[in-house]
Amino acid sequence: MTPSLVFKRLLPALLGAFLMCSAQAGVMPTIDLGLAAGYSGFFYGNASKVVDVEGKLAVGGNLATSAFSFGYRTPYGVGGPSLVVGGNVALGDGSIFSGPSTNVDTNATIGPDTSWQKPEGYGVYGGKNSSVSYLQLNKQANVVDFAAAKTQLSKLSSDLAAQSANGKVESKWGGLYLTGDNSSDVQIFTINSNQLSNLTLQNVKQSATVVINVTGGGSVVFGGGQDGQLQAMRDRILFNVIEASSVAVNTFTWGTVLANKADIIGSGHLEGNLIANSISSNVEIGYEAFRGYTPPPSYAARNPVPEPATGMVLVTGLALISLLRRRRRNGMAGTV
Repeated sequence: MTPSLVFKRLLPALLGAFLMCSAQAGVMPTIDLGLAAGYSGFFYGNASKVVDVEGKLAVGGNLATSAFSFGYRTPYGVGGPSLVVGGNVALGDGSIFSGPSTNVDTNATIGPDTSWQKPEGYGVYGGKNSSVSYLQLNKQANVVDFAAAKTQLSKLSSDLAAQSANGKVESKWGGLYLTGDNSSDVQIFTINSNQLSNLTLQNVKQSATVVINVTGGGSVVFGGGQDGQLQAMRDRILFNVIEASSVAVNTFTWGTVLANKADIIGSGHLEGNLIANSISSNVEIGYEAFRGYTPPPSYAARNPVPEPATGMVLVTGLALISLLRRRRRNGMAGTV
């Protein structure tokens, strides 16, 4: 068989393998916050100045603050500590609450609420305790595996960053407009780290999950207003802040923020899970748990996980073609 004939027969198969690899690379992953899902605030490192966390708070490093309120919107029936600190804890005057003793919806409103009795809650820590004496804080290490959580959530961030955008981003009229296709189950937008002021979300299917990939390093600032569908879809919105080292929440922000490498600063309010490396500010963290997303079985069947052998077929085939062409050139040179 001549090299040219081999090439003609192999090329369609190799192209098919390449296209299959390309298509499978964009398969939508399950969007699951894992260990962090049960905490309104989840930080791998240190936390300071944080004063208002309406759900549970988890800090992998040290926690130092005062005049605080933690856990008062923890849902009915959810037990365990409202505060988990992996390192040292130094708390001044403040309160740690647990979920209500009666079956009420703690998330029926937004902001401070005194319509139900808020039982006293407790916290745990792994290092030293230099807090005021009246707080219920128990020495208990390794309640949360922060290292495992960071590994899982870093992979999730990378997987989401690899997805192709299917929504349109336009800068106009003094703001940034995110326009969906009104059909996708997962609506994906990609924006730059300097574009997070005056956001408007529109034309997104009501049941969709929204992923907003935020590219670029340095600082990210949530500022200005937030409009359109952002408030209504806050439990299905995930800001995936990929590389930024600092995130300033300076406005009322709707949705969950995943910022594995960032320190949280600012003095605004966020309705969603806030996951980051650290926090050094009094940003208010409301209780609004992210719902997550699991691809339906039919989607997984249409988009199977690529096998490692697929790439090897492509590489081997290309190497074979190159070898045959070199042999052909050498043979032609020998006949001159």
